[in-house]
Amino acid sequence: MRAYVELVRVPGVVNVTASQLFARLPLGMLSLAILLHVQARTGSYAIAGAVVACTSIGEALAMPMTARLLGRIGMVPTLITAALINGISMLALAFVHVPTAYLMVLGFLIGASVPPLLPAVRALYPQMVPGQGLRALFALDTTAQELIWVVGPVAATFLASAISTAIPLLFSAAVTVVGTLWFLLSARQFRPTIVTSAVAFGKVLANRAVILAMAASLALVASFTALEVGVLALFGNHNLTAGVALAATGVGSLIGGVFFGHRHLGVRGLALSMAVVAAGTALFGVVDGFAMQLVALFASGLGFAPALAALYVMVSNQIADHSTAEAFGWLNSGALVGGALGTALGGVIVDSYSPFAVIMVSATLALVAACTPLIARTAGPVGGLSREPVGV
Repeated sequence: MRAYVELVRVPGVVNVTASQLFARLPLGMLSLAILLHVQARTGSYAIAGAVVACTSIGEALAMPMTARLLGRIGMVPTLITAALINGISMLALAFVHVPTAYLMVLGFLIGASVPPLLPAVRALYPQMVPGQGLRALFALDTTAQELIWVVGPVAATFLASAISTAIPLLFSAAVTVVGTLWFLLSARQFRPTIVTSAVAFGKVLANRAVILAMAASLALVASFTALEVGVLALFGNHNLTAGVALAATGVGSLIGGVFFGHRHLGVRGLALSMAVVAAGTALFGVVDGFAMQLVALFASGLGFAPALAALYVMVSNQIADHSTAEAFGWLNSGALVGGALGTALGGVIVDSYSPFAVIMVSATLALVAACTPLIARTAGPVGGLSREPVGV
């Protein structure tokens, strides 16, 4: 905990972290907002899941390119342009009545225009807190972002059920634009410089650390988004109970990040963190009673933030400064592809089978994520991950 106390004393760290967290708040509610809105309009979870999947695919394809633009044309024009296009696209989805194919196009455009705040801020962090404080800063960021997944689901389901399914989309559009401007104003004091990459686009994918992080985050995020669909179908798509249930996972991840996110995990520690997610998810599928279900979801979240923090630090340690933004863009893309896969698969399984089937698929995906670092270790050591856990 001392590492966090020392970190927040650094001038500007809290403001930058808070501003980018606020700007990314819509990411915690966007998939739910789109799922609820499209399902209410079409009556189909499969169509709603397909639109959400298009959103994730659009972001996954565009993020490495927009992240690279941070160094090419600058942080300010890249982020402001993306935020404006993103906000307008969400307004269109909220109000325009069009066939399914056009809904999917709008979903893709929303995803493709998400401001590359994640690669921007994580490329900025080494300039803000160099040396040993960087691990604590990544842990603080990863832990704090769990507030997105605590507040987002509750806000989306509450606004959709209390007012209209269009309201969460309007709220997301406003927060994206205002939050992006706040982040840019907060970051000015550090005179941020995103170095233009000196290597060909995509060459960073030759790094084994990036590939491992992408594969693990893909399966882990797919697990969560599939669980999201299962929870909505289980509790009802206009029921605040669903938002509270999903928030329990975010609270668990927040607690896990506070106590374990700043520690140096080894290969087994990383695998164990994701195995905890799998175990808690499976337990949620078999227990009875809302209280026990909340406990299971809380337990499933405990390993989420520590695992992601370890993956981000691993990539940061293994990538040259001029490729950092692009590397984090690709890492974000891996997670988004997982999000699209989990949502689309979850929608089809709910319509064809049952919420229980989706929950079991979610647990299986988390287990696959847990196996990823163990499989990678058999091919040789991966930079940034020791074989044994290391203390604080």
